[in-house]
Amino acid sequence: MITRIKEYISDNKLLDKEKLHLVALSGGADSVFLLLTLKELGYKVHAMHCNFHLRGEESNRDEAFCIRLCEEQGIELHLTHFDTKTFAEVHKMSIEMAARELRYQYFEEVRLALGADTIVVAHHRDDNIETFLMNILRGTGIHGLEAIKPRNGRIMRPLLCVSRREIEDCLTMRRQEYVTDSTNLVDDVLRNKIRLNLLPMLEELNPTVRSNITKTIEHVAESVKIVDDAIVRGMASCMQPTQNGCVISLARLLEEPSPETILFHIMTDYGFSSAQAEQVFRNINAPSGRIWQSPSHIIATDRDTLIIDIKDDDDADKRLTIPEEGTYIYNVRVKVRLTTAERTSTMQPSRQPNIATLDADKVTFPVTIRHTTEGDAFKPFGMKGRKLVSDYLTDRKRNYFQRRRQLLMEDANGTVIWLIGERTAQQAAITTATRRILTISVENE
Repeated sequence: MITRIKEYISDNKLLDKEKLHLVALSGGADSVFLLLTLKELGYKVHAMHCNFHLRGEESNRDEAFCIRLCEEQGIELHLTHFDTKTFAEVHKMSIEMAARELRYQYFEEVRLALGADTIVVAHHRDDNIETFLMNILRGTGIHGLEAIKPRNGRIMRPLLCVSRREIEDCLTMRRQEYVTDSTNLVDDVLRNKIRLNLLPMLEELNPTVRSNITKTIEHVAESVKIVDDAIVRGMASCMQPTQNGCVISLARLLEEPSPETILFHIMTDYGFSSAQAEQVFRNINAPSGRIWQSPSHIIATDRDTLIIDIKDDDDADKRLTIPEEGTYIYNVRVKVRLTTAERTSTMQPSRQPNIATLDADKVTFPVTIRHTTEGDAFKPFGMKGRKLVSDYLTDRKRNYFQRRRQLLMEDANGTVIWLIGERTAQQAAITTATRRILTISVENE
């Protein structure tokens, strides 16, 4: 059994004997066996114990046992206490989730403080089987069928190759004491119901069910490698990264064997839910401008593409009033400079999108820079009549995010004199009668 664990650690490259490893020690059979086994195999280990104060004297009993065990084994123990119930109430989460968050946050803090390489936890084969069944009952994708992985970042699980019964038999043979969490013996939560009721029933149907499920998990894990590789390739073929997100080609997406799966994996990287991914796929041919939002990003339909971009609502209502010539900062990305000069015979109107040259005597200060809003209209230079800014940008095939971020400049009379980066207005255009030139330049960083 020890040899099997040694080989499992080696095959999965979990632990390094030259580095320090922190073992999560509850005092139960699994964690006691893990701690003693790693010590026996020659690894440098410290133990960590959390008292969640959820089981009264039993919690204190577990703490005392861990202290005594580590003293007997000459292993350094790191110990902490949590008011788990208060934490759960404040953060509006279940006791189970609160304990998990507190536990792993503490483990990582200790790891960083000591410069340890990994955090080692005692999940074993039966935990893996229970997780597999839990995921099936709740509904899961192919990754959920992998159940518990041997490594997850700095978290290592070297006991997934052995069963709970093997662990307990080994400790009994060695006459090694451990404590029992009484809550594990009550079928009040899903995992306990699976352990105490479902698995025994399945074993009546097939005595080899545990080994069969374990083999299935192993087969799925190998298959997932192929699926993940295909997903990465599919994402790369239809997705073009941008500064704040990406552009998805619908034509290329729909060429994929499973376009909905590819879209799901792209969207979840930007904080969208699986339900939103389903909605977007169902509306993949919706008119341009249909949007969905995650906490951090927006996805919008735009002709033959889907565009994902970051939310930047902070400046949506920002207005910068400019009283006179000079240099001004609109935000961290946009700087504006205004200068006035007498017109010369060699002067030519600017053809650069970030520089506007206007008739200074036709512009009434103060001028204002702001984002476009619904109903904004202007007289584009060289065109007859007024045009809605939204229509102008649509005609220019500007996407949802470009329209959303479009800035304009209006003068004191409320006249739009420049759709910044796009077009100046006819009202402020230079003519043969112009005597002074107002030059406005915008720098985007």
